[in-house]
Amino acid sequence: MQVLSIIGDLWTLAILMTLQTSEMRFNELQRAIPRANAVTITNRLRKLEDAGIVSRTVESRSRQSTVYALTAFGRKLLPIVDAVRTVAQDLDRSGEAPP
Repeated sequence: MQVLSIIGDLWTLAILMTLQTSEMRFNELQRAIPRANAVTITNRLRKLEDAGIVSRTVESRSRQSTVYALTAFGRKLLPIVDAVRTVAQDLDRSGEAPP
């Protein structure tokens, strides 16, 4: 049940959906989820990292950057994330979604 408490909010699901295709730097994540502010994304990423769902790698290039990716455990959660996305899309299309 602990996993559900971690992945059960909108912005966390958005992060998981976004990282589903590839690893990303923080700024790329922020651009991909424009309605979420930086503090919210940071807090959710920390929770996901603490739970072993997302990995965080600091890269040293000309500038230091941080890359986030789903772990093997995080990838196991993707069917749940996809199911939630499908239900949400179906509810939106049908007009049955709550306001």
